[in-house]
Amino acid sequence: MGKPLLISMILLMSVLSRTGWAADSESDSAQVVDTVLFDGQDLLQHASAVTSDIDFEKRMYQNPTVGLFKSMVIPGWGQLGNRRYLKAILFAGLDAWFISSAIRYGGQASDYYDQYESAIDLVDRRELYNLYLDRKDSRNKYTWFAVIVTFVSMFDAYVDAHLSGYPHKADDELTLEVRPMEDGGFVASLSLDF
Repeated sequence: MGKPLLISMILLMSVLSRTGWAADSESDSAQVVDTVLFDGQDLLQHASAVTSDIDFEKRMYQNPTVGLFKSMVIPGWGQLGNRRYLKAILFAGLDAWFISSAIRYGGQASDYYDQYESAIDLVDRRELYNLYLDRKDSRNKYTWFAVIVTFVSMFDAYVDAHLSGYPHKADDELTLEVRPMEDGGFVASLSLDF
């Protein structure tokens, strides 16, 4: 054993023995305290009593897990259950677009590969193979985009279902705000809360 390792082990043992972590079995058990008793009665003494009799879970539009699985099957379906119609259209439209693009590029990749297999000229084969690889990469990219949209839709439906029972302002509120700037102009902002 090396000298630095031996010195560090001795220092570690001395620190542990002083803090009570490495106490001998012969030592007095009253002096070594390695367990803290937990008394939970004092934990909530300053908490206020519940004054509202509203059960927010009964006011939810749908069970959060149901919303998650609905959006797993068809992105946007869980948002429909949460009455978030704009989000439902957005997720369903994006997913349909990405899936149709992946199918289109997959078909093109298959066609180019068949042409590559039947081509005789080396230059034509190289060009067709490059087109095949390009369409295959596009198919994979749009497939991943569809998967990502599905996951975002799932967890958005889950969170919105949890929050649907709590009081909130009106859905899909469109506001226009116009205010003056310090340099004499105006700033206009249009916002849609969904």
